[in-house]
Amino acid sequence: MSISQRLYPTPAQELILKRHCADSRFVYNLGLEQRNLYRPNLGPTPNWIEQSRQLTEARTEFEWLRSGSRDIQQGALRDLEWAFNNWWKNPGHFGRPIWRKAGENEGFYQTTVWSIDKLNDKWGRIGIPKAGHVRFRLTRSFEDMENIASLRVTRNRSGEWHISFPSTQPEVEKEQTGSVVGIDMGIAHTVTDSNGNHLDIPALLSPGEAQRKVRLQRQLSRQVKGSNRYERTRKSRAKITQREVSRRKDWIEKTTTQLVRDHDVLVIEDLKVANMVRSAQSTIENPGKNVRQKAGLNRSIHNQGWSQFRRRLEDKASAAIVPTSVVPVPPAYTSQRCSECGHTEKKNRKNQASFSCVSCSFTANADVNAARNILAAGLAVAGRGGTPHRDKERSSKSSGPKKRQLQKVL
Repeated sequence: MSISQRLYPTPAQELILKRHCADSRFVYNLGLEQRNLYRPNLGPTPNWIEQSRQLTEARTEFEWLRSGSRDIQQGALRDLEWAFNNWWKNPGHFGRPIWRKAGENEGFYQTTVWSIDKLNDKWGRIGIPKAGHVRFRLTRSFEDMENIASLRVTRNRSGEWHISFPSTQPEVEKEQTGSVVGIDMGIAHTVTDSNGNHLDIPALLSPGEAQRKVRLQRQLSRQVKGSNRYERTRKSRAKITQREVSRRKDWIEKTTTQLVRDHDVLVIEDLKVANMVRSAQSTIENPGKNVRQKAGLNRSIHNQGWSQFRRRLEDKASAAIVPTSVVPVPPAYTSQRCSECGHTEKKNRKNQASFSCVSCSFTANADVNAARNILAAGLAVAGRGGTPHRDKERSSKSSGPKKRQLQKVL
């Protein structure tokens, strides 16, 4: 992970930072184009070392390129090298490197840090080529940043600058509780645990902010792309979106920290979120089914931040002082299986909120029942006496409810 801090450049320094972003994007795209055009008959594809040598030659020939920072331009080639290495090593997770676009990929990587100072308890300053010392807000311990060797500067769509340093996840202070809990991710309730607690993400935007965001989007669709009015409207909308992102991140950070502190084992569903939010594509010739409903479901999942929640939960569990583990289990039939008798049937799930077993007449909140099933499956995986999921077909053929001795979780 990395330590991210808010950067506050002066107007003159901001112009230089924008120039660094443009140089980094140009060198990255040029290096990507060179690699895409290479063919086997030309020899091996140029790597970072070869492209850095070619960059040095280009800087001696073109004055406008030489006027930029060599450190930052080489950092763009390092980014390209890492992107290709990630793609080659894990193509299932990382895609092929694509072009960087102005307005979307604004940032640069600095391979060396030549100056970093602490001004007071709230402010520090960092040396950036051509821009001098730029102030940043201290939100972490300065001792964690004294020995950094590289940094990354980014600019989001709302115009805010941030600086990040590579760092490990800080230790999470906690005491051993012996508690084991199952966690169900949902739409009506963001997080439901096997103890019956619902943890809901608050409204990320006030009613006024939500209305203004919609109004700005409509206004943006009517304006000429690239005009001054378009840019002002786009920036106003981006500021609202940034508030939404920051509030979601803040809730996830606080909630995951509290869960890790309260429990020693957290059992979660191994959800493939990327597959779940795929669009229900349709055409005029082949109209899809429930396309609008699927789009609304995808928006809800993104708003809840399921992937970010799991990632931060695992990061903090691995950094906890007391051993804490996150156990993923298959999500199949967790919402259809009765946590009392084990009977699995689609009719058990009456609606979004209620669960009523057709076999043993057990009733409960649907999310709480699913969280108990997740816990039972996790205990079985961990060898703690839980009951794994039964096969749906085999369960449906059973003559009656088969009582199972499950660990009491309430």
